[in-house]
This record gives sequence, C-alpha cells and structure tokens, in this order.
Amino acid sequence: MLKFIKAPTAIILVVLCFVLSSCKNDGTSDNASLFKGQPQLININTEYTKSPNVATANKLLKEMTNIIGQNKLSDSELKAYLEYGLDVSSTQNITSRQAGFLMSLIKEDFGNKNTASRLFNLSSIMAKMKKTTVSNTLVKGLLKNFPNFEKADQAKALLTEDIQDVNEYVVSLGKKIFENPDNTGINRFASLAYVDACEAFALSHPKDANAPDYLFKAAEVAKSLRTFPKSLTLYDWIIEEYPDFEKAGTALFLKGFIIENNLGDDEKAREIYNEFLKKYPKHDLADDVQFLIENLGKSDEEILKMIESKQKENQ
Repeated sequence: MLKFIKAPTAIILVVLCFVLSSCKNDGTSDNASLFKGQPQLININTEYTKSPNVATANKLLKEMTNIIGQNKLSDSELKAYLEYGLDVSSTQNITSRQAGFLMSLIKEDFGNKNTASRLFNLSSIMAKMKKTTVSNTLVKGLLKNFPNFEKADQAKALLTEDIQDVNEYVVSLGKKIFENPDNTGINRFASLAYVDACEAFALSHPKDANAPDYLFKAAEVAKSLRTFPKSLTLYDWIIEEYPDFEKAGTALFLKGFIIENNLGDDEKAREIYNEFLKKYPKHDLADDVQFLIENLGKSDEEILKMIESKQKENQ
C-alpha cells in the first residue's frame, strides 16, 4: 500500500525550507533552526551530515517521521521537515522513504510549483515498484492538472493501459475485489490495489468530487483487510481535507469505533466520540455514540445486563 507521513490535524503525510537552500557540507548550523527544540534530532542530523550514508540517513528519517507523527509541528515546520526528508531520502536513494515524503508533500501543498514534478517522480517510483494501478492513476491526474508539464510524454510512457476515464478505471478496480475471493470473502490482492488507487486518485485529483468518496470506500476495504492504521489514515484524510463531505461525520465515528474495538484504546476512543458529538450533535449516529461513551470499558455481558435491566424498568 501507499504509505505517507501523517500530517497534523491543522494534516493527513506542508513554507519551503530556506535551510535547504543554504545547506553546507557539515549541515549542523544550517538545520539548527529547523530542528530547534529537538536536541536528539540535531545530534542525529549532525551524525548524518558528517557521515552521509544509508544507515545514518535512515536513522535521521526515522526520528523525523516520529516527530512529524506527534502532530505538534506548525504547517511551515511540517513542510520544512518534509522537504528535508525528501532531500535526504533522494540523495541516499532510499526509494520507499522518498515515496512517502513525496506523497506527503503533494497532499499537504498541492498548489506548490513543484507539484507536477513531484507527481511525476512519485509515478516513476510506483511504476518501478510494479504498482501499476497507482502509477496509472497518478499519471492521469498529472496530465489533467498539468497539461503543459515539460515531461508529459515521459509521463504518458509510464501508463500500462489506455485509460480514457480515470474514474471508470478506479471503479473497475473496485469491482475486482469480489472476483476470486479468498476465505475472507474478498480478493486480497485486488483489494490492496483498489485501496492504493483510491489514495492515488485523491492525491492527484484533490478537487474532484469523487475524491472523498473513494477515500471512504478505500477505508472500508482496508478495514475488511484488518489494516486498521490504513483505515484511520484514510478517515483522517476525509475529516481534515473534506469536512463538508456527506460522510465526514460517519468517518469520524468509524475512526473512534476502530480505536475502541480494534485497537483497544478506550480513552482515545472517548476523545474521538466526544469530538463527534461536538461537531455533529444532530447526526443520525449521535445517540449511538452517546451510548458508546457511557459504556466504554464495559464487557458485552455487562452492557447486555444493563439493557435488560432498563427494559424491565420500562415494562
């Protein structure tokens, strides 16, 4: 599946880093402001700049990703981290991390002047990784949004199919989920390809009316595959980027439900449920959410006894 660095709620993973444009060989002073307040990261970055190799780069990028995941960076800090992460991963040719940073930068800053090039680079990486449904979808978005892109011919060469309508293409991938199902009732390989394509569509067609719906469907498929972190990432994408989507409230509810029932974090679930009630007090699921809040931590047996007791009281 596609993986990206999760951005803060303020995300789904972005001012360009002036630090990067003035990078010196030792890099220590250049990144002092970027990593301000992060002494461990400063030390790791110093280690990398003194001995730039795949091992030190991975150590640096792992720590940067951890900090990004804490959702405490400002938008400008986030973009700077992502820019630097992309620079390091590209320099060391760490393809998987490079793809992650590219995806996050495209998602967080689609209006950036470098978005077309980033889409092309990400498409190329996905093609090399044999993720053709992803590269095909990304290329179609690139050509639609940036018809005058200087490498348009090279981008077209990445297509493995003659795709006239990218929406029909994504829908066709969704239909394959139920072809030759395994013991889970779905085709796992086709399901993963569909989830990836839906993400790629939203990434490269962020303003398309179908984008949030594809993300929602992908989240449901990911849930069926029991890849719960992926589901949560997709629900967050909807919640943060498409707050007016008709299923945004349901996405928030399902996020809390997964956190409670599949990840077992009652307190985090309570936080999400309360957020739901605050945002959507008149939602059809509001009563259900209130019930869930009142019974967090209780066993099914305890809840059943409580329901039976209330029924007797009402008789």
